[in-house]
Amino acid sequence: MYDIIIIGGGPGGYVAAERAGHAGLKVLLVEKAELGGTCLNRGCIPTKSLLSGAKLYKHAKEGARYGLKAEGLSFDFAAAAAWKDDVVGKLRSGVEFSVKKSGAEVYSGSARLAAGRRVVLDDGRELEAKDVILATGSSPALPPIPGLADNPKVVTSDGLLALAAPPERLVVVGGGVIGVEFASFFSAIGTKVTVVEMLPEILPFMDAELVGVFRRTLRGLAVETGAKVERIEGGTVHYEKGGEKRSAEGDLVLVATGRRPNVQGMGLEEAGVAFSPKGIEVDDCLRTGVPGVWAVGDATGRALLAHAASAMGECAVEGILGRPRPFAFKAVPWVVYGDPECAGVGMTEAEAKAAGLDFAKVLLPARVSGRFLAENGQAAQGAVKLLAERGSGRLLGAGIVAPYAGEMVWGLQPLLARGATVAELKETIFPHPTVSELIREAAWELEV
Repeated sequence: MYDIIIIGGGPGGYVAAERAGHAGLKVLLVEKAELGGTCLNRGCIPTKSLLSGAKLYKHAKEGARYGLKAEGLSFDFAAAAAWKDDVVGKLRSGVEFSVKKSGAEVYSGSARLAAGRRVVLDDGRELEAKDVILATGSSPALPPIPGLADNPKVVTSDGLLALAAPPERLVVVGGGVIGVEFASFFSAIGTKVTVVEMLPEILPFMDAELVGVFRRTLRGLAVETGAKVERIEGGTVHYEKGGEKRSAEGDLVLVATGRRPNVQGMGLEEAGVAFSPKGIEVDDCLRTGVPGVWAVGDATGRALLAHAASAMGECAVEGILGRPRPFAFKAVPWVVYGDPECAGVGMTEAEAKAAGLDFAKVLLPARVSGRFLAENGQAAQGAVKLLAERGSGRLLGAGIVAPYAGEMVWGLQPLLARGATVAELKETIFPHPTVSELIREAAWELEV
């Protein structure tokens, strides 16, 4: 008997396997594809590898004001793709080594849950464990748009990452994180990009004021919001906006309308685990309603982010070891890897209003930062926004639009998670000159 069987080798599963293995538990990790899951193999890492090259290319083209004169500059898509593959391969090997070092066993195949904390492998074996962790991830959600299915011009993020050459024109259906990041990349390297979003604004989870700041950085690509897609014909997306029929033409159409938790065909019904299309039901310690069965990551539908999955995997293992630790669902940081980056944690202004809170806010332009100005110029767009409860001074939310935003937001996460105040943030010493100083300056602007 195993101490833990983990189904799914993505960020939630392999981190849980490593932590449990190092704790001396007998662990079996089941993964039907590559270790590392979507994030490492077909998501976070490959897209960031490509975006890195696109940013360098873009900044080099705009480098004259910094004294950089680049002539005959071009973007080699094949070389960028090779770089991406090399990075992914090295990191996947690293994950495989780390799991092996922890002592966890790995089964390459699929599995489903059975009653009584038993797991049936696709080779017919039935295994039992003291605890089971479900880390089955998610898949691209494909809406029922006429003309989408079996259309060779339509791709998901997986297909776009496998391209041998960039399209001249790309239509992106969906203005969430995936859509915006791919739009930013392809626009930067010269593809004509149109983003079609059904909601009134792109990045709907983000604070509206900060979205406005970020929108001003999206030069060179078209964004159609409030646009309902009616059908797709080849590479042409037909949509309705404000009562008017419109269309956008592309050589390819990327459907980036979110992701759906993988909950079907997992034996959840047989095992008595409650779930819905939105995900597996868990409490704040990642326990399902069945004793000894846990679920983490995208499969829960509660925070579809790789770093959230890893942290959930750690929380589940802590619970199995008798040290239950609630997961900070209300303080999960997020990042959009555009140019510049966007990041945030905690409440947006709209959420604070909906909760009936009395709060103060500040939106501080990034150009008050010496480093931001030195590296980007007076016309560059960026900002930091903070929300805090009046009276108590408790921090409620933070958002950043600036270079390195994703490298800064982590410092705000523990403050939000433990209910820290603006006064505590003011006492924090930030190195100078850094863009991160904007956070401290914003704190001093808050009147709570």
